[in-house]
Amino acid sequence: MPQAKASGSKSTGTKSTSSSSKAKPAASAAKRTTAAPKSGGAKAAGAASKRSKASSSASSASRASSSAKAAAGAADARLEAAATRLRKLNERIIEAGKEAGENTLSSYEKALKAIASGIESGPGKSDVEWISHLATAQAKFIRDVTNAWTAAARGVLK
Repeated sequence: MPQAKASGSKSTGTKSTSSSSKAKPAASAAKRTTAAPKSGGAKAAGAASKRSKASSSASSASRASSSAKAAAGAADARLEAAATRLRKLNERIIEAGKEAGENTLSSYEKALKAIASGIESGPGKSDVEWISHLATAQAKFIRDVTNAWTAAARGVLK
């Protein structure tokens, strides 16, 4: 399995050790700065400084807490406003869908009744009696089914 190339290295399959040798002087410099001895007076000043930082951070936390509560209240108000706008939009979409459904239903009903009228006026006027009866029965069936189906669909749309 091929190994990933180290950054800046042109060779394949070997690891570069130049980055690890650069990290050692920085680490030893960090050790030198942390190893400096502290005097007794510096410790007392450091403790007083820590107390003042703790009290100022507590008041900062209190201010941050109250501003966070205010921000949360503002966020809740914005969320409620957005939810209200979405509800109104949904209601408009539903109403538009109902209107479109009613228009489609009316068009479909007109088309089926026109087909029934065409069947009655064409083959229904035939001189052959059974063809005339068949065409009239089919036209009546189409009208009845259309009326029942559109009435049920309109009931669902309301």
